[in-house]
Amino acid sequence: MSTPAEQLGITSGLVWVIGRSDEENAVLDPLPDDVETVTDPDDSAPEQQMSAVVLVIDDLDSLADDLDDALPRIGSVPSVWVVASRDLDLDAVTKAVSDYGWSTATPTTLDNGWAAIRIAPA
Repeated sequence: MSTPAEQLGITSGLVWVIGRSDEENAVLDPLPDDVETVTDPDDSAPEQQMSAVVLVIDDLDSLADDLDDALPRIGSVPSVWVVASRDLDLDAVTKAVSDYGWSTATPTTLDNGWAAIRIAPA
């Protein structure tokens, strides 16, 4: 069985995980050996080095705040995901992302109570 990270195609590289709790920051665990995560990138982890960004949310209010902060910094990252609690309305997530000029792909159900939606600049 594949891990949540592998389900998202994250098998190596540096991944910025944006979450508000330990549970959210650990949503990709267990990670493949070749994956390193950061929760607050700085000059030592510029976006050009990131292989993925994962925004983890359990409410829609936090999504808007995270999108405001992250989207201007991640336009060149090849893989960007919003991972949402399965309790959230994924159509509302798609609408929120589209309000920022980004598009979404078909959601992926993860095995750990979360759903993931890949996003990209439109």
